[in-house]
Amino acid sequence: MSHRLSSMLFLAVILGVMWQGEVRAADAESDSSLVRHLPGGAVATAEISGLASIIERIETSEALKGYLNSPLYQEAIKTDPARKALAGKAILEAQLGMNLWSIAKTYLGDRLVMGVYPPVGIHQPDGILVIRVKNAADLSKLLEKLTPLAAFAGDAVSISDHAGGGKAFKSKDGNQVVVTDRWIVASKSSELLSQTLTNLTTSHDSGLGSEASWKLMAQQLGTQHAIQLCVNLTKVSQLLGKRVVPEKLDNPVVSLLYGGLLEYAAKSPYLGMTVDIGESGYSIQSAVAGKVSDLDDAHRALVLDPAQPLLPMTLDVSERLGVFSFSRNFLKWYKAREQLLEGKLLPEFDKFETGLATFLPGKDFAEDVLPLLTGRVAIVSAPQDYSYLDGKPGVQLPAFGLVIELAKPSEGADILNLVAQTILTISNLEAAKQKRQLWVQSSESYHNVQINFARYLQRPKGDQLATAYNFQPASTLIGNRFVLSSSLGLCRELIDAQQNKRLAETATASPNGIPNVVQELSPVVAAQLLEANAAVIHAKSIQNGKTAEQSGRELEAVCTLLRRMTAIHFDTVQYADHMRLELSGGWK
Repeated sequence: MSHRLSSMLFLAVILGVMWQGEVRAADAESDSSLVRHLPGGAVATAEISGLASIIERIETSEALKGYLNSPLYQEAIKTDPARKALAGKAILEAQLGMNLWSIAKTYLGDRLVMGVYPPVGIHQPDGILVIRVKNAADLSKLLEKLTPLAAFAGDAVSISDHAGGGKAFKSKDGNQVVVTDRWIVASKSSELLSQTLTNLTTSHDSGLGSEASWKLMAQQLGTQHAIQLCVNLTKVSQLLGKRVVPEKLDNPVVSLLYGGLLEYAAKSPYLGMTVDIGESGYSIQSAVAGKVSDLDDAHRALVLDPAQPLLPMTLDVSERLGVFSFSRNFLKWYKAREQLLEGKLLPEFDKFETGLATFLPGKDFAEDVLPLLTGRVAIVSAPQDYSYLDGKPGVQLPAFGLVIELAKPSEGADILNLVAQTILTISNLEAAKQKRQLWVQSSESYHNVQINFARYLQRPKGDQLATAYNFQPASTLIGNRFVLSSSLGLCRELIDAQQNKRLAETATASPNGIPNVVQELSPVVAAQLLEANAAVIHAKSIQNGKTAEQSGRELEAVCTLLRRMTAIHFDTVQYADHMRLELSGGWK
């Protein structure tokens, strides 16, 4: 089987599924998993089902019509690969007497499964692709139409009768396809092809679905999904001769945010992924098995204690672009950095502590600073109104707000205010060099909360101000949460959120799952920001050789697409015996 072709097919189907449609759960034997018929010993399997109704919805969707009428598509079909693809499409449609949509619904609309197997010797991994067609008569018609084409292929493709019925096609590179009854089976391995055909024609259960990795994945993720992928990490580890994830990571940010998840993966027998589609939304979940109790003490700093979880904060700011929130034991992680991170990173921590000592003299970062934090941190981003300017920057950036929960509010706020003041001083030095307006420290009382902020000595004027004028740093202490914001306006919004009891709430835990990292992105707000920067985007496009009209149509197409989408959520969630990455979103 051509691995490249299989990968392209799988990717195309996934992209199609994510756009539109609803997949109903299988409830009959004819709709049960085909994994059971694949030969045992697979390293990975992927199964896709119920595509006919999804393809139908894609074909008739407004989103597709909009894309086909967009400048993005018009530019794409001018390329040589696109021209060749369209020519091939025309030949195929003429030969089969139906359009490409009907071909896809007829021959890919029921169920397909792929399996990947360990390589033999120095060869690449072997693979098998099985496609089940709803009606056997459709395959008979396909053979009648395609068999005459084999003569035009010369010796590149040979065709023969298959012993079990149907036809066998074989290419010069060794790829083989057998079409029989309701089945299309493709592989480069004669052994895998033979075993699979035997299993299918005799309805034999190979036992692959009962192997430990697949069985555990089925228990933890369920089996009724539009798309289901399972990778046997135990076998992958054996093939590599080492852990699938290194014991020490080379990126401190990845370690802090996802180190716990990656350690689960290093010990998990499987990596699973599922895709589910509803009337107006989708859910993609990826999981690895494991328990908090299986982790060593260092890695427990990177997950939540199920008995007393300190859940990530939520930030309910209106018209927000995005939110990123997590909860970690910073002190334990920092002290265990030699166990968690590669040695080449450790000198950078020493440099950090040396730099910190210049404006926190006598303070030890691990002993005096980190204990002031509870471990909950959140970042929110939202558009800003530039009411502090007589004009707007040439490039308009969203405002960002960092919220840090403090175990000792008074002491912690003093330290963080000192950091904010230092940043302001350094920024003023740079502003003087670049001949920009300087900041002066000021303050105000907003709803009985004191805000410290930077005010320009003179209000900057102009419609194409420097990018630096996107910032008006502000900070405040709201209860036990310290806010450091890039704009005074967002700082006020965060105060409103706190006083309305929205900021004080935490991410909601389901009966079984505990949010570990919470992320949200609003495509609609992203479209607003793109349009606010239309002049800059058009100027860049024209520099790259496009006309103003082309640039305008392309930006309009992208923004229209974004406005059709609802908020995207991407969370890491802990369960009692596994951890998941959960991506969800939708369309209007």
